[in-house]
Amino acid sequence: MMPLGYSYKTKDEAHIARAQLHEINASYKDLSQVCRNINGMEIPEAVSLLESAKLGKVPIRYEKFNKKCGHRKELGGKRGRYPKKSARILLEVLRNAIANAHHKGLGEKLFVRHASANKQNIYPRIASKGRANRSDYETAKVEIVLEELK
Repeated sequence: MMPLGYSYKTKDEAHIARAQLHEINASYKDLSQVCRNINGMEIPEAVSLLESAKLGKVPIRYEKFNKKCGHRKELGGKRGRYPKKSARILLEVLRNAIANAHHKGLGEKLFVRHASANKQNIYPRIASKGRANRSDYETAKVEIVLEELK
């Protein structure tokens, strides 16, 4: 298996904490939009957004992959959805990154420097009995990088 690294490169490794999750059975498109919404947020704000999105109380704004997507009053008329599964997965990775930051000895003032989700693998699924139906099984990869506020 190929070693998987981080896409975010930096020279200052002492002030950042990282976490990633591989082979996720979730939509990488939904995960990428949730990542886009928490990018640049401070940790308490990001955790509260993901917890309320996990429960379906707050919509997540979709700037991409938003065809046939409804407009949400809470977002000021912008397009959005309620990706509960993606919010739950991202909250798990964010809590892991926070634990890594505490283990590393970083301070309490952290923010999300980088959050991204990408497609990882595609496994072909072909229907039996000679039918020409094919629906691929796609997995995703999520990574989060936290940095100390200066």
